[in-house]
Amino acid sequence: MDYLIRKVRIVDPGGKHHGKVVDVWLKDGLIREMGHEIRRSGKTRTLQVSNSMLSGGWIDIGCVGGEPGLEHRETLESIARSGAAGGYTGLCLFPNTRPAIHSKSEVNFIRSKAADLPIHLLPIGAASKACNGQELAEILQMREAGAIAFSDGLAPIQNSGLMMRALEYLKLVPGGLLINQSLDQSLAGKGQVHEGPISTLLGLLGIPLLAETTFLHRDISLLRYTASRLLVHKLSGEESVAIVRAAKKQLSGLFASVSIYNLVADASQLENLNVHYKLSPPLREASDRKALVKGVAEGTIDCIASDHTPWDPESKDVEFQSAAFGSLSLQTCFRAYCTHLLGELGIDRWVEMQVHNTRSMLHLPVQHVEEGCNAELSWFVTGTQSLFTAGELHSLSRNCPHAGSSLRGKVLGVFSKGKFTSDEGSEKLA
Repeated sequence: MDYLIRKVRIVDPGGKHHGKVVDVWLKDGLIREMGHEIRRSGKTRTLQVSNSMLSGGWIDIGCVGGEPGLEHRETLESIARSGAAGGYTGLCLFPNTRPAIHSKSEVNFIRSKAADLPIHLLPIGAASKACNGQELAEILQMREAGAIAFSDGLAPIQNSGLMMRALEYLKLVPGGLLINQSLDQSLAGKGQVHEGPISTLLGLLGIPLLAETTFLHRDISLLRYTASRLLVHKLSGEESVAIVRAAKKQLSGLFASVSIYNLVADASQLENLNVHYKLSPPLREASDRKALVKGVAEGTIDCIASDHTPWDPESKDVEFQSAAFGSLSLQTCFRAYCTHLLGELGIDRWVEMQVHNTRSMLHLPVQHVEEGCNAELSWFVTGTQSLFTAGELHSLSRNCPHAGSSLRGKVLGVFSKGKFTSDEGSEKLA
């Protein structure tokens, strides 16, 4: 099947068609022609939606799946469907499964089972065996098998010696990247929320920003010593942004991400003890959120992570102190951005981060919307507003704070692996 998208605005900062409204003809997984009033045979599927936009395919770094071993939370198929519905053509999966993705066997399993799914699932190999931070995992073998990057994911690396060795090993890998959330767990302790007025109000143990900044200094020092490549994952505070801003002036191998939740919400969301806003890192002060938005605008922060973390009801639908950290977000990340940040940051910044910056960090080919390029594309609108319901979730889990909320923006579909995938069904978009 070939497709003709009519009168679509191209969002491709740096590309020769950026900002133009054109017709785009796709066939055999390639962009065959771009222009005005393109004519094709009756066998071509025509798609047209008012004010729609087309960009290179978005990639999410660091979402959590479940397969193998935790299929009751998420399977490879369900997370692929969630990603496609959220506008992503590629998902970089953290290694926190059972067993962890800590050898070439697990990497081969992910790549093989994901081959027929609608979008690309890119395994992130564990930095340490079983993600326990004690013994270095088989980094070089996993890279040869197809691991896109390395991280212990939900388990921030506490052992400085192990992290230094991982950074050194990755220098042997072209484009090797270590991903780590800077968090000193001895300082975070059993904290539940941000340490500040909200922890006092709720009578809960707090997680100080110091737990992040202390290890952020450590991680940057290790990067400077090894001259490797590091993504400091999910910054959450004003001081953290300042630390990274200063370090980036000297370190070309330093990158930073932020969770969509820390960009659009602050600790006030927790006043009613909503377990879906119990996150790691925690939601912090309004001033921290503003500093993170500024960090995105100025380029200190390179990409926005969906922070997708599925949990079963037994782990999430419990009293706040016992609830697990994390929530679903693949299907709502873009819409949350449109709802809260579009006016301030614009759609170009979203595409720069989710397409160009992520590919650069991962040493993947640059994706432009031009004739002859691969049709790895996200198709969307930014202006519409509608209610997002739990019934729309493709995940096997249901821990989504945006369920029941009115959100702006909408993903119309993605083109990936030579196919078009849409929740609406192509016949309704013709």
